[in-house]
Amino acid sequence: MTALPVKPVATLIGGAVGAVILLVPRILAGHSGALILLAVYTVIVLIAYIIGAVTVGDFAGEFFRGLLIGTTAAMNWAVGSILYPSLFGSAVGAILAIIAGVYPFLSVFPVISGNRVYSGLLGYLNWLLPMSWLVVALGFSFFLLGLLGALIGLAGATFFQLEKIAFHWQTGTLFTKGGWISNLNPIDTAFNMGNFAFADVKFGEMAEEHESGHTLNLAAFGSAFHLIGAFDENVIHGAEALSERLAESHVPNSTAPTLAMWG
Repeated sequence: MTALPVKPVATLIGGAVGAVILLVPRILAGHSGALILLAVYTVIVLIAYIIGAVTVGDFAGEFFRGLLIGTTAAMNWAVGSILYPSLFGSAVGAILAIIAGVYPFLSVFPVISGNRVYSGLLGYLNWLLPMSWLVVALGFSFFLLGLLGALIGLAGATFFQLEKIAFHWQTGTLFTKGGWISNLNPIDTAFNMGNFAFADVKFGEMAEEHESGHTLNLAAFGSAFHLIGAFDENVIHGAEALSERLAESHVPNSTAPTLAMWG
């Protein structure tokens, strides 16, 4: 399969439009409209994903990829600007909110998103990004449940036994091979839940570069995109799902379908 190139101009336009769509109402309405804005954001992600998936690689597809980045960055700032000041004080909170919005937005530029230093830091940033928290929390819960299940594995139940735990320091992704959470995967492969990834014991590898590509996707596109992408991969498009193409671009010299975002 040939890697589809990104279209920087289309992505930048989409990113700017996406940011403005949510930033303007947030600034005008203040804190009071945050929940409504979050609902609007979720609908935008669903529509933009669907259109982006069927026009992947085209100008329209790249516009909507940018729109997804821009809206997610705006929501990270919008929610962060409410939560962080109360947690860290007004000055530090304001700075963190700006980082949560600006740093992921920079991924609209291919020269930046393809840089391994930038993308590596982006993976760790999931812990700061409100739009990533749902999936990261689920992943952390899965990891803890896997550890608890390993106690049963110590008694000899092989389905619960952990074979390996590895940390992908380049993106801040913790991998678990084996264990009942990983082994529940009906197709015996690997899956990602933010900064936690799980590989079935029957799977011959850990797929670290691909699954950590999903960690980067989460930071740039948010939890709604992650969950919609999982449905798209498993039910509709398989390896040609938009989320899969993007994650696969993190794998050097891949022959699978890719959209060349991550280096």
